Amino acid sequence: MSKEEVREVWQRYWRENSDSELRFDEMSRTILSELLRNCADVKGKKVLEAGCGRGIISSGLAELGAGVYLMDIAPEALQIARRHFDSKQVTGSFVQGDIFAPPFAEATFDLVWNAGVMEHFEADLQLKAIRSLADTVKPGGLFITFNPSARAFFYNAGRRAAERKGKWPYGPEFPVESLADKCRTAELKVLTEYPICFRENLSYLSFVSKHLRSIIKLILHPFPQKTLLTLFGGYLLVTVARKER
Repeated sequence: MSKEEVREVWQRYWRENSDSELRFDEMSRTILSELLRNCADVKGKKVLEAGCGRGIISSGLAELGAGVYLMDIAPEALQIARRHFDSKQVTGSFVQGDIFAPPFAEATFDLVWNAGVMEHFEADLQLKAIRSLADTVKPGGLFITFNPSARAFFYNAGRRAAERKGKWPYGPEFPVESLADKCRTAELKVLTEYPICFRENLSYLSFVSKHLRSIIKLILHPFPQKTLLTLFGGYLLVTVARKER
């Protein structure tokens, strides 16, 4: 999928979902928790969310004292994010921009991150985006990205079913096996890579059958998250890398 096609998909998506509910759901809380676990204290840090969508998680970082920059290719998304920040009474800088050519100087940010962005591009463009974003990270700073995993069994089953029915709203996706090698090629040091968000996996079974989703949720409910992540994969794969120089 080309950059232009991705832009069109998301401009249409945000136009059609401009009144979507702005709240911290379970996955947003999990992503925020993982950012803080890997980045520790964000107070006073310059943070870029590269592909911000509604900006819900970045508002949590702003509440903790981070200097937050929100970038998205779709102006419609930035309007929603700005509305959310206003409702939370926190401040951020909103920038229309492209992950392949972010409009920032080199070594600007302590943390650059995104969630649900890289999977919309094939491997060569994923690498190009990582290289471009890595340039904006300060030496010693972090690049963290969360993306649907190729090992997320239930998500992938639901996605394929929705694509066959013509009901998948997010455009083509290329779930990731790993982004570690691409980060190394971009001269980042990979610190860790791991799955999260098993339960969110199950929500995509609605595209197959809501009844089936309910049955599987009931069957799997007693099992601990760690076991389920091992057996079925997490919806998201977290890749954490550091800019060494």
